[in-house]
Amino acid sequence: MTTSWVSDIFILFGKIRLAMSTIFLFLIFSITINSSPLVAQVHPGYENFKFSPKDEAELLFARGLYKESIEKYKEALRTEKETSYIFRMMLKAWKAMNGLADAEQFLKWYSKSGSTHFWYATGYLNYLKADYPKAEEAFKQAIELEPENSLAWNNLGAIFSEKKQYALAVEKVKKAIDLNPKEPMFAWNLNKIYKEMGEPGRFKNEYESFLQQNFKQLAWTYGKVLVRVIRQSAFGFYSKGALDQAIFGFEEMLKIYQEIDDTKGEVPAYFSLGLLHEEKGNAERAQEYFRRVLAINPNHIQAREKIKPLN
Repeated sequence: MTTSWVSDIFILFGKIRLAMSTIFLFLIFSITINSSPLVAQVHPGYENFKFSPKDEAELLFARGLYKESIEKYKEALRTEKETSYIFRMMLKAWKAMNGLADAEQFLKWYSKSGSTHFWYATGYLNYLKADYPKAEEAFKQAIELEPENSLAWNNLGAIFSEKKQYALAVEKVKKAIDLNPKEPMFAWNLNKIYKEMGEPGRFKNEYESFLQQNFKQLAWTYGKVLVRVIRQSAFGFYSKGALDQAIFGFEEMLKIYQEIDDTKGEVPAYFSLGLLHEEKGNAERAQEYFRRVLAINPNHIQAREKIKPLN
């Protein structure tokens, strides 16, 4: 589905690039960056599929139905395993509705002094309210109850970053990454802290070190963050009509996908490079990239359609 959207948006953007740049960026980012596998619309054939309350809540949140998602998250707390992630998404939904006062009332009613997840929620609520002293104390309480609460470590790092205590911020976020190296959100936060410290190249250096040491999971997580950063820059160049710089960005993305063995990521990168070269008038080069897409995914409809005229 991602590639189909990329195709449609590139074609549209080639016609009205300047007028639609904001919409272009919003749509692409919402599809390619969101770590959730859920999308904004229910696909045909899934109408009778039974989702868990948490899955339903995530789907509703992705569709912008925040009030409905909160009710489903509440149901998930009653019927499924309590997690800090559920509280985090509930609070993000309340924040989107400007309803943090309602969130505060809910937590007063829900109060569980022995729950690390409750204390994480309390901390995250105060973090969203920019009450960092209260947030810090709550996150520390969450960690005391459960030292492996990676979300609490990550947000504690974010608070130290707000206080410009960068060494402590890095220490806390790296603890979160150690506990859950599969979570790109933590690596994204670390990259942001490095930039705020005035060391923008440090994150990439660590990525390259992980590659050399064959730390595959950490390299994958860092690589996904680097791809996101490069993608944003490449789309910025594209919006300005700088096709050569956009192509360079996608080539850098492709290189990282190959380094971390993310074949799934290679497909939209190849296809996007095909579209960019096609727009530049490099038909032969474009066809080469479309063929590479089909070599990985022979059922890729858009690539087949693109290559059909030369067959």
